[in-house]
Amino acid sequence: MRRKIKVEELAIGMYVAELDKPWEQSSFLFQGFEIETEEDLAKLKTECRMVVIEETEASKAAVVRAAAARPAVPSASTTITSRSAPEPAGFKRELKEVVQAQTVARTNITRVMEDVRMGKSLDTKDTKAAVTTMVGAISSNPNSMLWLANLRQTHERTAGHCLNTSILCIAFGKSMGLSDVDLNLLGQGAMLHDIGKVRIPRAILDKPGSFTEEERQLVRKHPVDGEAVLKLTRQLPDKVLEIVRSHHERLDGKGYPDGLAGDAVPLGAKIVGIVDTYDSLTSDSPHRPASTAADALRVLRTEGAEAYGKDMIQEFIRCLGIYPIGSLVECNNGALAVVVSSTQASRLKPVIMVVRDERGTETKPRMLLSLATMGDDLVSRWGIKGNADPKKHNLNLPGIIAEEAGA
Repeated sequence: MRRKIKVEELAIGMYVAELDKPWEQSSFLFQGFEIETEEDLAKLKTECRMVVIEETEASKAAVVRAAAARPAVPSASTTITSRSAPEPAGFKRELKEVVQAQTVARTNITRVMEDVRMGKSLDTKDTKAAVTTMVGAISSNPNSMLWLANLRQTHERTAGHCLNTSILCIAFGKSMGLSDVDLNLLGQGAMLHDIGKVRIPRAILDKPGSFTEEERQLVRKHPVDGEAVLKLTRQLPDKVLEIVRSHHERLDGKGYPDGLAGDAVPLGAKIVGIVDTYDSLTSDSPHRPASTAADALRVLRTEGAEAYGKDMIQEFIRCLGIYPIGSLVECNNGALAVVVSSTQASRLKPVIMVVRDERGTETKPRMLLSLATMGDDLVSRWGIKGNADPKKHNLNLPGIIAEEAGA
């Protein structure tokens, strides 16, 4: 049964089924969710007056707990006064540790693509080694690795896209609980998923207008062409080849090349399909300008349920967080900052790096702030007001990320 209540009556454990406004007009990425943290409560109280809750057993228990915990008289202030923030030197050190793994992988995928372009025989052993290193790097420094996924180099768009897709897929697979063995297979498939595009004429891939039917069919052949090229190496497991062939298959059967549907689409291909789309949406291309991370996630949520599966998309959003690492946000005081790291427990209060202060002045050195450990007075000033578009603020985020990473 559903019941409409004031946001002041909400408690952790309740399931919010409806808001008092359209979901698309809110900052919430899930159409229905369980309140898990104080941050969830604060966000709801900021954006809504009334919500509809689903009266599950967990929600009923939450009501009882909230009533028992509510004091008869106002309690003393519970303001958190901790002002600790990440040590900049430690952040720089973590970045340096993962820059090497990313550099090796970037060099490797670029070389493999060039070998395919020139018709040379392939050796994918280095690709396997590079992915294994990235799996380890994401396990030990996930935030730093995701930060570097935003280091885009326009002159190597296909190689950079494959690398970013691999990094994000490994992080996504890790959050889903995949084993290291499966993460390595997933990472290899993601790294090589677009290898079949290498022999498509650059003039077609860079064409700003619509494809002709002949051009469209040529582009749609790249999963089959990629599988064929990689099969010749006899070095890759079937699961990797399966990902390369099937990463454009969709749950509704409208994908290609085989028109697979539902459970017939391999899990690895589903993961790569979602991440491939997300990275494409957040990258500049001849067909359209890059979307912000928040807009790309919103497109996946609102338009991708039939193609990718609602549950898979929500898992991906949980993995990246409401404010994905490397995205630009606006603080309550008008300052602009880049999200540096976050955890499931503090996804509404991540660590941020201030790039412009309240007056719009670029900051150097850039200040790191941990919103989760700030006192309420500071959070009211530096807390996140919402996502921001770097282009509207004339900010070169890849340049800032490269500078901080020493790349």
